[in-house]
Amino acid sequence: MRILWIRGKRWLDQVTLGSGRLLGCLLLLAVACTRKVPDTIDRAFTSKFLNARDVEWHYTPDGHWLVNFYMEKFDYMSASYTLDGLLEYFELELHGEEVPKQLMDRVKKTYPEGDVYEVYERNRGNSTEYIFELVDHGSLFGVDFFEDGRSQIIPPDDYRFTSRILVGD
Repeated sequence: MRILWIRGKRWLDQVTLGSGRLLGCLLLLAVACTRKVPDTIDRAFTSKFLNARDVEWHYTPDGHWLVNFYMEKFDYMSASYTLDGLLEYFELELHGEEVPKQLMDRVKKTYPEGDVYEVYERNRGNSTEYIFELVDHGSLFGVDFFEDGRSQIIPPDDYRFTSRILVGD
């Protein structure tokens, strides 16, 4: 198993994407770009993350607003807001020693041929979970680890992956 800590542009050249999925992703992106962030959500975000820069909003298929942004102390982060302006969760990207060793060992054992591309810590206020993004046998997917020891597969067609398709070099 290779572990790749790639910052900036994500390399997904090992992932196979059919033309139907690509068209669906592009349509979803077009719809998401035409919506305006409601003022209540924007105010909730700016009051919570005062010094956020490089802010980019996306409307998700499950009816939430996802914002990607930069915070000097934490680097790039994401946060999800409900339509009522409530913070659902925020995510931080983890690197190297920040990743819990027992979870990394579990991923290596379960997916020995897989490549770990990203690892995130998702904070929901009263709980924390860890999301590993992997490519295994040409398929990009995720594994979500919960505090109680459970894990859940995030399928390749999840918005998390289909919303960031790279076209070209």
